[in-house]
Amino acid sequence: IGGGSSPVTNNSANNEPSNNQPSNDQASSSFGAPSNPRGSQTGNGTVQWEWDAVSGASNYEVAVDGAQYHVTSDTRFTSNGLWNGEHSMSVKAINNNWQYSEQSNTVKVIVSDNGGNTTNTQVSNPQPTPIVNNPPPQDDNGLIDPQSWGMPDASREGYELVFSDEFNGNSLNPARWNTQLRWDGEFNGERYEYRVINGEDQFYVNTLAEDQEHLNVVPQLHNPFQFDGNRLAIRAVRNPQYTGNRGLTHGPLRDILPQQPFLSGALTTYDKFNQKYGYFEARIKIPSATGTFPAFWLHHQNQRSQGTARTEIDIMENLGHAPWYIYNSFHYFTNVSTNYGGDDHFIKPYPSGQFSNGTNFSENYHTYAVEWSPGYVAYYLDGQRISELWNGAVDRENLYIIMNLAIGGDWTNFATNSGGLGRAGNDHFPNQNDINTWQNPALEIDWVRAYRRR
Repeated sequence: IGGGSSPVTNNSANNEPSNNQPSNDQASSSFGAPSNPRGSQTGNGTVQWEWDAVSGASNYEVAVDGAQYHVTSDTRFTSNGLWNGEHSMSVKAINNNWQYSEQSNTVKVIVSDNGGNTTNTQVSNPQPTPIVNNPPPQDDNGLIDPQSWGMPDASREGYELVFSDEFNGNSLNPARWNTQLRWDGEFNGERYEYRVINGEDQFYVNTLAEDQEHLNVVPQLHNPFQFDGNRLAIRAVRNPQYTGNRGLTHGPLRDILPQQPFLSGALTTYDKFNQKYGYFEARIKIPSATGTFPAFWLHHQNQRSQGTARTEIDIMENLGHAPWYIYNSFHYFTNVSTNYGGDDHFIKPYPSGQFSNGTNFSENYHTYAVEWSPGYVAYYLDGQRISELWNGAVDRENLYIIMNLAIGGDWTNFATNSGGLGRAGNDHFPNQNDINTWQNPALEIDWVRAYRRR
């Protein structure tokens, strides 16, 4: 298996709307979008954003990097702790009835180490929302993104769409997603215990957590889920609370958070959407960075106490130091019980679980998919079947979707003939140079969809 927006601080008045106020999708035509959005770097990692006042507006909703939202009554907003690179801001006006204007143009600022001496701003028009064409009347419980019905490629002969997210909005839909990775059907991060998986080096930021301690601490350090109106990026950054003291495999937040060098994100549909068989696909751009471990995979819904073979279908895995290779595989266990994890079976598809055609898959988006039917799984890349397997164990249970960006881990440190970095045992990733030169890579997701046979 495989495993942002920086901290943003509002220095202006902050008046959050209550839950019974209209959605920010309810745009008002009675007043216009804020004009003249602008930004300038005022210090290391600090940008001051501004815009012109709108007549009739009492508040403004500010979106930084498409993911951080703040409501202010001022016409300026300050972001702190931004990494070097490009950052964006857009803003909507809100009147006294909590009606929202259209979104402003987007302003972009390149943050550098020059401490505000260099500013590069660029304003672009927001992308139009695709037209929804004749959405079906059935109730999908929010599992299907309505924008999918207007997408010409969101249909498959013999299948019906049952789950989708186009990621054209501004935030994650909690009806579809969790931001918590459960491991082998057991909770990770709930019951106030966190686990280190496969020796990996990230701590997952759970922005949709029910644990208030987590919400009070971790998302304030980094929000890995960034939106630009057309796609979602899961971005990994250095953990500002990292102490260098390693060695624990599980424990409470206060122990595990500071021992992990990086912060990253994971999306799952556990308890939201799962099914047996079907067609699962996502259009993804993987990062190219030593230590990254992006994955798109299916995992078992049941816990051990509920009966499980701990089934896992890996649709796409990659190690960032070798973006020319994509891995497919299938895992299951026998003899699983509440007291025993079971006996592992690792199945590679035919002709190989490692695919390469000379393409650097980090340079563009590619569509990764599996077609899963009784006793059979076929793996696809950009619509072309690249491998397949026949095994009755694939029929054992329902699976849910996971998309995540892990960092490091055991596989990264394998020998080169097994795909790893092949470093000496005393120089495993991440060494201090790996941490110092980290450039905040991201797994970019254009869309994800799932279908079932008609």
